[in-house]
Amino acid sequence: MKSTTPKLPGKFCRVLSFIPWINWLSVLYIGIVNTNALHIICGIVYAVITFAVPSTAPVFWIVGIIQYIFAYRSIKKRMASAETLPVKPQEKANIHSPSPTAPGFSDMVLPGEPEKKQAVPARPQYSAPTVRVSIHDPHEKFFADMKRFAQKDGKAVPFVPFMSYWPTYESMNKSQQAWYFYWRSQVRQGNYIDTDLSYIFVLIYELLSGTGWETPRDGYKKLTQVWNAYRERFPALDRYLADWIFDFARQHELTDFSLSEQENPHASPSAKTDLMIAQHASEVPLKLSFSLIDALCDYSIVSSKFYKDGNQELMREAIPRVVALADAALQKKTGKGILDTYGPTRAKKQEYYAFASAVCPQANQKIAFTVKGYSAYPKLRAYINELVRYGENSLRSLCGCRGRLRGITLDPETSKLIDSFLAKEYGNRQKTDSSEEKPAKVVLNFESINTLREESDAVREALSVEEPEAKAEKALLTDVKEVTSIYLALSPETRGLLNRLQKSAWEAPSQPGDEVLIQEINRQSERYLGRALLVVENSDIIAEDDYRDELAYIYENPPAIPAEEARTKCFDASLLPEEFRGFMEALSPEQEKALFAVTASVDSQPELEKIAEEALTMPQILLDDINAAAMQYLGDILIDTAEESPHILDEYAPALKKSIA
Repeated sequence: MKSTTPKLPGKFCRVLSFIPWINWLSVLYIGIVNTNALHIICGIVYAVITFAVPSTAPVFWIVGIIQYIFAYRSIKKRMASAETLPVKPQEKANIHSPSPTAPGFSDMVLPGEPEKKQAVPARPQYSAPTVRVSIHDPHEKFFADMKRFAQKDGKAVPFVPFMSYWPTYESMNKSQQAWYFYWRSQVRQGNYIDTDLSYIFVLIYELLSGTGWETPRDGYKKLTQVWNAYRERFPALDRYLADWIFDFARQHELTDFSLSEQENPHASPSAKTDLMIAQHASEVPLKLSFSLIDALCDYSIVSSKFYKDGNQELMREAIPRVVALADAALQKKTGKGILDTYGPTRAKKQEYYAFASAVCPQANQKIAFTVKGYSAYPKLRAYINELVRYGENSLRSLCGCRGRLRGITLDPETSKLIDSFLAKEYGNRQKTDSSEEKPAKVVLNFESINTLREESDAVREALSVEEPEAKAEKALLTDVKEVTSIYLALSPETRGLLNRLQKSAWEAPSQPGDEVLIQEINRQSERYLGRALLVVENSDIIAEDDYRDELAYIYENPPAIPAEEARTKCFDASLLPEEFRGFMEALSPEQEKALFAVTASVDSQPELEKIAEEALTMPQILLDDINAAAMQYLGDILIDTAEESPHILDEYAPALKKSIA
């Protein structure tokens, strides 16, 4: 009977097994040459399903590779076993040679030379081809070019404008590159000449990536110098460099630098803010920076009319001192400061994305740590809110500013302490400022005055035209646009509450159901003004003094209210998961449009540029603000901006696409 010997396929078949759509042929072939019914059937089944249901092709491609490898190794093992089996030598009688007499039946002596053993030659080894997947970093060339251009000096050339949303060397033409290297040479010499924002970002990316400095301390210093040199002209730098310098200091363990040393006007409740506050936990008294206090406050200090009316320097100096004073008083009274008394008791695991939106090797890495969640803790925020608002009212009084912030419930002892301290520290300063310029003594010539008066009256009569008396324009209508936006965003029922307040001089008794209406008004007010518009004081609803002029103006000049269908939302909130609803409410209309563009479009860049242009901002800033809100409400970023075309993260895309209105 003829036996079947196992056979290994050739090199071509092994290569074929790694080719999608047709690798089933290798399974079929190995089954045929080895008469293996299982492999033959599987090869046919894979072929039929692959062509009948093309979407399953990748799955059966992988299955085919696995089965081929299994079959190959199985056959190879069988062949190795067959070669190691003992072979029985054939016994041939040599009839021409005489045989000695056998002493017994079982004793036999075979004629001829002893059999020589021959080693089985080693089977040549063939390496199966491997499939390699290369993930290309779109910025890999930029990082390589950084090293290549690290020491390049530029010669003096004319300035060439440059604007790119994700600037790199490749984004520049030759003239722009020539200017960049000249400008960078000047900056390295400490000469911060005028340039475009995109050039500045390229230099910042270099510093974040390790190019242009010898030690991390030197890199930190250069980053802060670039920021301070250009932040006044380019406020957009504040949105990024405060966070990136924080990340840089943590990455290089620069513990001798305070991570909150650089003021961040856009600080908000976040994991990074918690880390910065935690640095001050052991201080007596508590010395929080102005930006950290603003981040801890529901009331936006920088949006205050008093702050914007030329009192920025006063507020930035006085408010941190008010917080330190209250902390010292609390320490003396209870032995615990503000953070221990009103802050959380337990630390929690938190995370954030380091170097978010930067173009550097370590960009968008998730950093995990354990720290107390100070910045979002309601009890702490409420107390800081009261301290700040009361401190501002005290400063308003000292400066002779009309209007007060309403609804403050700070304890009398702390209130008196703040009033006394601010009056002592800043009351004399205000008097000194007002008395610096003493009026000079003037001697009046009454004859000349009478002559000028007569001439003036004659000119006035000649030029006078009878007109209805013009209304004196109010001086404090600085936020009409924002208050109008709030008014238009409200539902008809909620506008009814404002109507009641308008009829009663902006103060009215609270009625059942008003709480929900107040929340809606203040939610819109937080969006447009950064603070609440209405407060409840002794069961009365009161409009803040700062915005009564704007409200009165709106009622005297009613804006056109758009039809309901014209105010449709981009997303249907009823179809969103519960955790998304608060996040959506926190977005401005421009941010919601930008999120819709990224969700609904494959190439959202043109639409983002259009939205950003209408909002007088940059697409990257819109996306970063959306991600900042997502971190606050969802605990994660929502939009991946690492690629040239931003997209929604896979885990959130289905929910957002489902809710598109």
